Amino acid sequence: MALKIQIISFIFSFIYGIFVYKMYLMIYKYLYNVKSIYCFLNNLLFMLIITLIYFKIFYYINNANINLYFIIITTLVFIYLINNKFTKKL
Repeated sequence: MALKIQIISFIFSFIYGIFVYKMYLMIYKYLYNVKSIYCFLNNLLFMLIITLIYFKIFYYINNANINLYFIIITTLVFIYLINNKFTKKL
């Protein structure tokens, strides 16, 4: 994979982690303030949609050549933003 494509993929993964965090905040009440079976189904549907969008965009960026560190970057940005928000509340 060319360096230019790796940099674009890295930046996209970082921005997508922020996007997922914002989407998570917007639909938080729909994910957790319902019965447990609906909670599970809502989470499953949310993760499925987010994952499909991620892989579809990566297909256009670099022909679906996804390395593990792109997924790790996205996950770490999301987790960092979640923990940062919750620590500010304390």
